[in-house]
Amino acid sequence: MKIVINPKYEFLRDFVTGILQRSYKVDKTYRNFRNIVEETRVGGVHAVVKIFKKPTEFNRVVYSFLRPTKAKRSYEYSIRLLKNGIDVPEPIAYLEKFKGPFFHTGCYICVYTDYSSIADFKDINLSDATQRQRLDSFLTQFSAYVADFHSKGLVHNDFNIDNILYKETDRTLSFQLIDLNRVQFHNRSLQKCAKDFSSIHFPDQMMDVIVDRYCMLRNLDKNIFLKKLARSRGRAKGVTKIKDIVLTPLGLRKKRPADGILKKEN
Repeated sequence: MKIVINPKYEFLRDFVTGILQRSYKVDKTYRNFRNIVEETRVGGVHAVVKIFKKPTEFNRVVYSFLRPTKAKRSYEYSIRLLKNGIDVPEPIAYLEKFKGPFFHTGCYICVYTDYSSIADFKDINLSDATQRQRLDSFLTQFSAYVADFHSKGLVHNDFNIDNILYKETDRTLSFQLIDLNRVQFHNRSLQKCAKDFSSIHFPDQMMDVIVDRYCMLRNLDKNIFLKKLARSRGRAKGVTKIKDIVLTPLGLRKKRPADGILKKEN
């Protein structure tokens, strides 16, 4: 087993080493669908544990010899993003379990964040003047955040509203990102930026404002960007449809429950 621990959290080594035995106390389960995401407290640290689903036999070979695992990428990308001025939950450790020469299971541990999902702004009460002002403030600050992120050559590749977190203090918003293993660095492709936008599912009126302000901040032609955005949305729908048709009958794709949590099989 390979274990890498942030030197700041070396005192948690025993916990990290035994994490796959699941002997720790779970305070809350966020997801038990493909990956397991749980909240726990250990050694005075409030942490989140993410155990990635077991990869296919093909991906076991890929992760053993050709590509870094999701656990390793999550840890290393967190460090790189923090150095780029992008706030993310502080990384604690990652581990990789092998069976023989082949990768088997990966796990990533980070510090718990008390930030909330920007999904909170999706159904804001527009009949309330104070809430309308709050929403406009969010749209302005969020547009600037995404523009800055992409201007640094960063692409998230899973930029949905549950992976973008915020904290609000006197209408000043701070943002954090989670689910970082797909992040790309040094990628300034406008089509890739549009792909990030295609994953943000806000009402059309909100998206229009965000795109307009984003393009203004980045000096982009809005019409060209909208065409790229439409292309990305079309591709995403096509890929989802193909996966549903091909993988579901094979038992390789399950319909996600509304709460994202599947009951454990006996």
